[in-house]
Amino acid sequence: MIKDLWGFKDPKELEKSTKDMPDSILKEQISLLAEKTNNILYGKPTFIKVRSEEINFKVATVFNVVVPALDNYSKTLLIMYSNPESEFPVAISVGSSYEEDCEWFDPKYSCNNKEEFETSIKEILSSDEVLRIIQILYSKASMLSS
Repeated sequence: MIKDLWGFKDPKELEKSTKDMPDSILKEQISLLAEKTNNILYGKPTFIKVRSEEINFKVATVFNVVVPALDNYSKTLLIMYSNPESEFPVAISVGSSYEEDCEWFDPKYSCNNKEEFETSIKEILSSDEVLRIIQILYSKASMLSS
């Protein structure tokens, strides 16, 4: 019999212990987009290994909205920058692409804990700008899927 010396029992326990981490919170919001739009829009995370001297983080998680009815058109809502082995800090850029961030890194949000992160994500996802993007994409896709 194999002796288990790990500090967690199984995948469910591990998942439960990570639910308050930035990646899990963002994943939850990405999943909610499809649910809230009846799968007319969905969120898709893309991971990029950061290779820019300008950015002091090693990983970028790009949150794209994808519109299947518009030939899988995608629009970036935000980019979360983090380091693989640490929960915080994270930085979030809005309104720029990864390529633009590599040239001039000026994130709109810097988060050092769960509360700051959730406040920032809520501010971004409930902003007039993001809501307008979602409304326009939803309207165009709904027209085509009727």
